[in-house]
Amino acid sequence: MQLVTLSDLAPILAAVIGPMLAFALATMRYQHVDSAKTRNLMHELIDKSSRENRELVEKSSRENRELVEKSNRETREMIRENRELIEKNHSELTNSLGEVRERLSCIEGYLRQSPPPPSDGDSRAA
Repeated sequence: MQLVTLSDLAPILAAVIGPMLAFALATMRYQHVDSAKTRNLMHELIDKSSRENRELVEKSSRENRELVEKSNRETREMIRENRELIEKNHSELTNSLGEVRERLSCIEGYLRQSPPPPSDGDSRAA
C-alpha cells in the first residue's frame, strides 16, 4: 500500500474545497448586499408611508374641523330661528290672550256678572 502524504493531497483538497469556499463566500456576499438593498428599500417605504399617513391625518383633521365649524354655524342658525319662532308664537299668544280677556269682559258686561274675586295665590303673584 502506498502512503499518501498531505502534500500529495493538498492539490486535490484545494481543487475541491477551494471552489466550495469561494462559492460560500460569494453567496454570503450576495446575501449581505441583497439584505442591505432590502433594508434601504424598507426604510424608504416606511418613510414614504409615514409622510403619506401624516398628510392624510392632517387632511382629515382639517376636514373634521371644517365639518365641526359648519355644524356649529348650522346649529347656531337653527337656535336663532327657533328663538325667533318661539318669540313670535309668544307674542301671538299674548295678543290672543288680550283678545280673549276683552271678549270675556264683554260677555261679563252683557250678562251683568262681576268677575270672581282674585284668590290669595293670584294676589301674591301679582
